Amino acid sequence: MFQSNRPIIQIAYAVDDIKKSAELWSKKFNIGPFYINEHIKISNTLVNGKEGEFDHSSAYGWKENMMIELICDHKIQESPLNSNRSGIHHIAWIAPDFEKEKILLESNNCVEVLSANSGHRDGMKFAWFDPQNEMNHFYEIYEDTDDIRNFYSFLYEESKIWDGHNPVRNVKDIGV
Repeated sequence: MFQSNRPIIQIAYAVDDIKKSAELWSKKFNIGPFYINEHIKISNTLVNGKEGEFDHSSAYGWKENMMIELICDHKIQESPLNSNRSGIHHIAWIAPDFEKEKILLESNNCVEVLSANSGHRDGMKFAWFDPQNEMNHFYEIYEDTDDIRNFYSFLYEESKIWDGHNPVRNVKDIGV
């Protein structure tokens, strides 16, 4: 069984409506602000090892030492096995060496169910893995890039100065 020594930096929950869910999470758990990114552009998408499409939207917030992502899968061709439609969708960490991390996960019986690049074909790589165990959610790894680290830092800093107002914002307003 795979045992990670990487810090979990994100927990994601599958939701049907990211705006309503972000408002609810903000109110119930004092998380904010959430930044919504709708119909996120990705490329080089492989679903279950085959070329595919993945249309999703996410809301990103920060609580204490972790990013909270609310994810809505609008369309995914040949949905990955065990893809949750509610509840915990995945936990994530940044892989210091993305390709080595993929090999490590696969050598520990984790099956890659989605891989893609954020934005354009040379954008940050990310991948989901099904650990095929009682976890009932995916593992997600990110390529270690300045962009991902800057985005996480931005969310963290915003959470420290957030005053409870305007809990749901558009990520396009910050130029990401």
